[in-house]
Amino acid sequence: MKIAFRALPGENTTVPRPIVNVYVDGISSVAMACLLDTGSLHNRFAGWIAQEAGIETGGVAAESIGVGGRSTIARTVTVRLGLGDFWWETPVSFCDPWPWDFNLLGQEGFLRWFTVTIKAAARTLEIKPL
Repeated sequence: MKIAFRALPGENTTVPRPIVNVYVDGISSVAMACLLDTGSLHNRFAGWIAQEAGIETGGVAAESIGVGGRSTIARTVTVRLGLGDFWWETPVSFCDPWPWDFNLLGQEGFLRWFTVTIKAAARTLEIKPL
């Protein structure tokens, strides 16, 4: 699957970035825009996504983490994510507050499931499930 870089949603910049549309089981009719973050170990998503998908996070231990220089409360659960026809189960930290209009895909929650070739000069990604 070849994906062209594009601007981050909700940001005041036109700099193209590696954005991947991922589906969350429970609301698989709408893809979530996610920045592929090779420096992040884990997937970090907005808290409202868990609520919309019917994912229970209320009984999950809260953890204070830093994302993008900001503090947020994360509750991490294993969920099914989809890219194209490929689905996998992975931990996702649902965070509140989450001030961005995109989510983050990290090494353990995304990259370990795929072969990813980043062609920054061409501003494209090539992604293949392992």
